[in-house]
Amino acid sequence: MEFYVCEIEHENGIIQVALSKSEIVGISDKFLPGPVEKGVLGFSLYGGYLYPVVTHSNIVGPVFKYFLIFPRFAFGVTRIVQEIQGNPTPLSPDVDLNSNDFEKLSEYTGAVIIEDKPYYVYNIYNVHLPVDAKVQKREERAEAIKKDAMEEFIVIGDVYALTKGSVKAILSSEFVTKFKVDNYDGFIDYGKIIPVVNLDDGNHVVVLENIAYRTSKVLQMFGKILIQETTKEKYLETAEGTYKILV
Repeated sequence: MEFYVCEIEHENGIIQVALSKSEIVGISDKFLPGPVEKGVLGFSLYGGYLYPVVTHSNIVGPVFKYFLIFPRFAFGVTRIVQEIQGNPTPLSPDVDLNSNDFEKLSEYTGAVIIEDKPYYVYNIYNVHLPVDAKVQKREERAEAIKKDAMEEFIVIGDVYALTKGSVKAILSSEFVTKFKVDNYDGFIDYGKIIPVVNLDDGNHVVVLENIAYRTSKVLQMFGKILIQETTKEKYLETAEGTYKILV
């Protein structure tokens, strides 16, 4: 099973949750405020529909930058930290996860345990309307990121980030010699033979010291570096999204 690990900043700190990727239909950063007289924070716009914004229960003053879209609502989070895979360990073998009683038992259905660290899977039946929430618009996020960090990165395939200094060249995919072996789809001759990972059959090849990536999407971005506590993996947070830093 695959999960998004997300963080929600609130007035008492930061809470981390895992959300099942199979239940999520999309991710949006578009927000429309709701009618004040109804006490509704607002809606996230995705695919031509409005989804009411909800979040983790029993927190005050959450900060939302992104919304994970479920079929009936949008779950507000501050950031999406990483994707993980694993089979959740349930809280109790005697509890029916589909029963109404379980909804009253816990905010979580179990935990995905990776290298002795638990990532608690949130029980989406227990979502609440946000209390005193703040939604950070894309323009505000971009300004905040510029103030925090001005490091320049190259984002490839809408997935990975590379420090600009690590990129030796960006070439045409016509220079790739196709020869599939292990996890590589071919190689390119750039002073030496460098294996190529094919991300999306794109027209560009981004060449690093000992590896190259073929992709159609190459963007220059500035962002803030986030470090995952247990794995020490680094992620680039930008106004457009969060990307895993390879080098």
